[in-house]
Order: sequence, then C-alpha cells, then structure tokens
Amino acid sequence: MVLYPINLKVDGRLCTIVGGGRVAFRKASALAECGARLRVVAPALAPEFQQLKSSLEHIDRLYAPGDLEGSFLVIAATDDEQTNRAVEAEARAGDIPLNVVDRPEQCDFYVPASVQRGDLMLTVSTGGQSPALAKRLRRQLEQEFPGEWSEALELLGAARREVIARIGDEERKRRCLTGLAELDLVSILRSSGREAAQAEIEQCISRY
Repeated sequence: MVLYPINLKVDGRLCTIVGGGRVAFRKASALAECGARLRVVAPALAPEFQQLKSSLEHIDRLYAPGDLEGSFLVIAATDDEQTNRAVEAEARAGDIPLNVVDRPEQCDFYVPASVQRGDLMLTVSTGGQSPALAKRLRRQLEQEFPGEWSEALELLGAARREVIARIGDEERKRRCLTGLAELDLVSILRSSGREAAQAEIEQCISRY
C-alpha cells in the first residue's frame, strides 16, 4: 500500500483518545505538545496523566457511542478488541481519521517515529510493518542530526526572509536560497558559534 505523507496541524483541534494506559499517555502527550485539545475516555488513567490534567477533558468511564463527536482524529489505545472495534465503527461512520494502536489493518493513519530539532522534523514509517525498525532508524537519525540543526534552521529561516525582501530577480533568488541551504551551518555553529554562522550567511547572500 502506498501511503500519502502528511504533517497535520492539530493546534486547537479536538483529538480523542480511548484508553488511559501508558501508551495512551504517550499519544496524548505528543498531541498536547502540538497544541491539540484532548479528550480521553477511560475509567482510570495512568499516573503520568497528572502532567496533562489541566489540558484535557477526561470522560471517566468506559467508551460509549457518541464519545467521538466533534473529533478531528481518534486514537484507540485499549487492549480490549471489542472496544477497539466499536471505536472503529463510530469513527468510520463519522469519517474521522482513526489510529488503533498495534492494529495496522484498522488504521487510517500511522504515527511515524520522529526526530524533532526545532522546526525540523524527520520521520520514519514502516507502514505498521515493523515499529521496532522505525525506532531503530529514529535512533540513527538522532545521532546524525544533532541539536544544532534547530539553530541552523532558525538562521536559514531568517536568511530566507531577508533574501526574499532584498533580491527581486527570481533566478538570483533561487540560486541564493540554494547556496544558503548548502552551507554547513551545523559545523560552523559547533566550532565557532552563532556569530560566525551569521557571517557565513551574510557572505553567501552578498554573492548574489
């Protein structure tokens, strides 16, 4: 199956999680970091949910039909097959994208392993075939893309805005932006710091 890669904006959107265990908490925590409004349906919550108690609506009981109303997306994270099937049926009826943890055949989308460096996001998906392999590849990416990539991207973003404002010719603008992207800013940041990286950017822009 060919999957369409997409990054969703969930800020302010209602995301419902059915289940209150540690797996459910990990899903809820990741969504909360992206600004989602959270609804968690479960008769009991793992202790970790205390970290999120001010930012979620807790329906303190087992799932019941209607609990998904208004949801932008749904994650079923229970170990009860009957509950997961009931959640799936309601999500399908409401055309709500659904992820059922560890049940790829029931999912509309998969949550990839990811590495976040500021606004830089690197993701790995195996289409639900081997989450363990995705985690292994994520660890490799964590080594290959150190924290300095966040600052490098921040500098490139500011430089891009400057180039767009200063250079009117489209071909020169394209070449300049390509040249900026090819700078090894991470190495410069590590060895010489932010001022040196900024100077390298200015020198690159001046050539165009």
